[in-house]
Amino acid sequence: MSGLLAELMEGMEAFQTRSDSHVSYKHLQKNSHNLKEMSHDLLSNIKSQMPPADHPLNAAAMHHFAEPGKLIRGQIALAAGNMLDLNPDIAMQWALSVEFLHNASLLHDDICDEDTSRRNQETIWKAFGLQQAICLGDWLVAQSFVHAAEADRLTYSLTGSHAASAALLAKGMSALSTGQAAEFVSSAYPNWAHYSRIVSGKTGQLISIPVEGIYLLASLHEDYHSLENVFGNLGLAYQITNDIKNLMGTDGAARQGGDVLRQSPNAVVILFRDSLVNGSRQEFDEKFMQGMVCEHTDEKWMQELFINGGELAADKISSLLAEVEKDLNDHEYDIKPVLSPVTDYLYAASQKINRTSSTSNTAS
Repeated sequence: MSGLLAELMEGMEAFQTRSDSHVSYKHLQKNSHNLKEMSHDLLSNIKSQMPPADHPLNAAAMHHFAEPGKLIRGQIALAAGNMLDLNPDIAMQWALSVEFLHNASLLHDDICDEDTSRRNQETIWKAFGLQQAICLGDWLVAQSFVHAAEADRLTYSLTGSHAASAALLAKGMSALSTGQAAEFVSSAYPNWAHYSRIVSGKTGQLISIPVEGIYLLASLHEDYHSLENVFGNLGLAYQITNDIKNLMGTDGAARQGGDVLRQSPNAVVILFRDSLVNGSRQEFDEKFMQGMVCEHTDEKWMQELFINGGELAADKISSLLAEVEKDLNDHEYDIKPVLSPVTDYLYAASQKINRTSSTSNTAS
């Protein structure tokens, strides 16, 4: 990545200066914050780390974080820290780390997919150009490692333990990049098994790492391993939800059904295609591969995708969440409240999708 090492060193020096003056971020009081308050503190700390006004990336960064998103990954990191009684300053550093890495992935994802809108505003590459988008993504990656390194430093300073959250972050980023690249190297449209592997890297990592890092920093990494299946299923359910929203045009992107138009892997398309038999699948394949399955060129297939495919995808989400519930009941810690920002979002989205599909089915 362009200038990544230089940005990392610059960021670490600046961060250390701010840390020494005790103004680097807002401190959390242990066990005193609900999710709403933690989200507010997290957003305040993110904005406090923005490039200064005279920095060449200031305008792009301020544009991107004007709509900061749901902050789900940072929230569950903070909640996990609270559950494990981890020092709240360490937890905040890790929450900042995963949020910066997540946002870097969004910038690069928008470039790869050529999306022009995110969170109902222009994407960085569209508003500021490809060069600025790439550089801001690199800068955010650097900041992510700055905060992971600070979490490790604080852990050693306070406990004498050598944590390796920065190494965990690097491993996660490698898997994330691999999953993203896998979308663009296959000539055939993926089946469900291939799709699941892509999601495991691309989406699953940024759902699991917020909690895994907290367990690592709390010297309880062995206890995390029993949660691997939980986060695999949550990551898959999360991506399916995003895929449905893309098809419905409710994901903040400029184009409804953008995945269909560019033939990107989409759970709704895969599940719908798998449900077709005989001549129907052949007809769908022919039109889909010719780019003819979209709202403006083939209303029949788009409507069936929306209704039948949406229902199949919503059912898959419900099935995955049922597995998550079962696995969580066997975990040593009561982690359900920690994951509530993710599970509540997925349950609500699944119910809304089912209602929308049922309404559309009745109307047709």
